[in-house]
Amino acid sequence: MLLKRISKENREKCLRFKFKEDALRTLYGELMVRHVLCQKFSFTNSNIELVRNESGKPYVKDSPIHFNISHAGDFVVCAFSEREIGIDIEQKKEVDLKIAQRFFCEQEYESLLAQKSCDQLAYFYSLWTLKESYIKWLGTGLSTPLDSFYFNINANNITCVDNNRKAMPFFKQFSLNDYSISVCSIIDEFPDKLEKISIEEMTDKF
Repeated sequence: MLLKRISKENREKCLRFKFKEDALRTLYGELMVRHVLCQKFSFTNSNIELVRNESGKPYVKDSPIHFNISHAGDFVVCAFSEREIGIDIEQKKEVDLKIAQRFFCEQEYESLLAQKSCDQLAYFYSLWTLKESYIKWLGTGLSTPLDSFYFNINANNITCVDNNRKAMPFFKQFSLNDYSISVCSIIDEFPDKLEKISIEEMTDKF
């Protein structure tokens, strides 16, 4: 049974979910982490202990390998690094763009309005996933407001301005069907494309 392969915490979490889809996302997220740790980093599943920091960000106990998970719609994504890393995926659904005025910085909202109307939705999700990936990289959770920092997006150049920090991370964005994905890392080394792992691969013995 697949639930036996994941942590007790997430096993109990899966059983508490009202909707099957939420349970599957949690299950597949941890299975992906364990699969990659075993396949790419020579772990054995029985020796992987996943714990959380004070803000709830999960990490591998007594290991230099860091990871971060995000899920939306039909996809679960995960990023790995030898330093802290953050990743976020969002499905580009129609949304009231005024939400950006409430949660984003004034500079970001003005940049959003300056886009062509046909490009505004994609730009909104670019900003949203960038901000989420940054907060997840920080590992501070909801204690860091979305409007306490802002992004400048110029062609392929993405910069984050946060007056509370001196050393700033790097960012990479990917598109997957109608999904937007952003990754944040202090190391400026990102893959050129996403590596897909099927459910069959994840649920194979490891």
